[in-house]
Amino acid sequence: MSPSATHTSDPAFDRNVTDDVIGRAMLHRNASAALEVSFSGREAATMRLAESQITQAGRATVGRVTVRAVRGGGLGIATTTDLSDAGLAACVREAESQAGDAAGGAAGEDARLAPPGPARPAPDWALDRATGWLDGETKARWLAPALASHERDGLALAGRFHTGLMTRAVRSTTGVDAFHQGSYADLALSALERPAGHRASAFRAGFSARVDEAAVEAMADDVRATCHRAHDPQPVPLGAWDVVLMPAAVAELLVWLSEIGFSSRAWEDGTSFLVDRVGERVTGPGVTLVDDGQMPFGIGVPSPFDAEGQPRLRVPLIDAGVGAGVVFDTRSARRQGCAGTGHATDQASLIADGARAAHVHLLPGDGDIEALVGQLDRGLLISRFHYVNGMLEPRRAVMTGLLRDAAFLVEGGRVRHAVQTMRFTDSILEAFARIPAGGVGRDLESHTTFDDDCVVCPPVLVRGLRFTSGR
Repeated sequence: MSPSATHTSDPAFDRNVTDDVIGRAMLHRNASAALEVSFSGREAATMRLAESQITQAGRATVGRVTVRAVRGGGLGIATTTDLSDAGLAACVREAESQAGDAAGGAAGEDARLAPPGPARPAPDWALDRATGWLDGETKARWLAPALASHERDGLALAGRFHTGLMTRAVRSTTGVDAFHQGSYADLALSALERPAGHRASAFRAGFSARVDEAAVEAMADDVRATCHRAHDPQPVPLGAWDVVLMPAAVAELLVWLSEIGFSSRAWEDGTSFLVDRVGERVTGPGVTLVDDGQMPFGIGVPSPFDAEGQPRLRVPLIDAGVGAGVVFDTRSARRQGCAGTGHATDQASLIADGARAAHVHLLPGDGDIEALVGQLDRGLLISRFHYVNGMLEPRRAVMTGLLRDAAFLVEGGRVRHAVQTMRFTDSILEAFARIPAGGVGRDLESHTTFDDDCVVCPPVLVRGLRFTSGR
């Protein structure tokens, strides 16, 4: 997704607003408690598509405060969307009450708030004003040619086109004082043969701080053309297939690898595949994974600090196939006797539990998609997976899932025809060990995951991915 033009209004949540909200919350602090106040704001312009029509469009502005209080070694957490003085006061009281009830710490753990860390400002392009204030009328105009062309071709265009601003501010009695505001564009389009859901389909998506009309047009043209090529899928035998995975498919696998391998919870529970394997080879040498909220390749949505206001460090996860490390928040780092990496999750999130890798990058190789496909004598080109389950055997990263959206048979380096849905079941670490030299592509895409996190990855070639059944 590429840059766009100028903004047309002012944000609802600027630094003055977040300072005021956090300051009013701090006024209600009990002197005996340490307090951390985190503000999360979203100014969203949402749009959904189905059956080649815009079915939903609207705007929403929501601010939320999360308070963490520490008293006597106990930790309390409360959250609210009521930003009035009364609402903030109630939130602070609830957090402090929980902290008092937990005084002494769980299992002897003495809770503490994080100290301030060295600032890592987001890159300048993190706030693209035209994207942040993109309105529904402009989006509809950009989408109109695609809606018309899909309808004319008898295809159903579906998906989402969400844009807006995300704001995060954190202040604490330990001296943390952080603020960031950035734009985002979450664009995902599917083309489906009618009746939708029963025949061919194609999918493309991107998640970045910037979008423009040309990016929307290119994505829509791509899914339309790919859907036509995916007509009349044919069965192929089960077994081990050499495959080229498009970035959306790679991203799905990386999300699961991140959750089962690189989180502090997996490390502390002993279920991470990196336990006892840091410094050992876990994949092929073409795989280098890092977590970096600065988004060094210029795509994605940057995030300079975590939910505790700690700067997000660049963390090597797998270095040229060798296990390198995991991510930590302040509490898990203290338990492990190491430094935090700036990966605390939002305590208001239902999936928050310790630290989680939030901006995973698979570093690119040299080849384009045509070069990767050209290496397949007989194989499959796979757009993406769905219904993936990465919890089968976390220590080996065994996963299973289904093909989705335009998988093709390749013979002699040339795409032949679409194939019917099959289920893969394989160790992804072992599969990534079968990426040959020159098997990592160069063209990167950014895909959104949990809580507006990102995965950035290129296409890859994997030898012998195991397909075990049909649907």
